[in-house]
Amino acid sequence: MRGIQAWGSIHQKGHVMSKCENEASKFRPSDRPLNEYEQEQKALRKNLERLKAERLAGEVAKSKDG
Repeated sequence: MRGIQAWGSIHQKGHVMSKCENEASKFRPSDRPLNEYEQEQKALRKNLERLKAERLAGEVAKSKDG
C-alpha cells in the first residue's frame, strides 16, 4: 500500500523528482516497439548525455591544467 501512496505523491504539482524517481519513470512496462517520436526522444536524450559528459570531461581537464 505504501508504494502506491508514494507513487501518487511523485505526480503532485510542484514536485521535483529525485534521481531515483526520474530513473524509475523511464521504465517502459510494455513490449511494444518505440514509435518514431519516442525513438527521436531517446536519441536526443542520449546525445544530450554524451555532450554533458564531454563538457564535464573538458572542464576537469581544464582545471587540471590551470
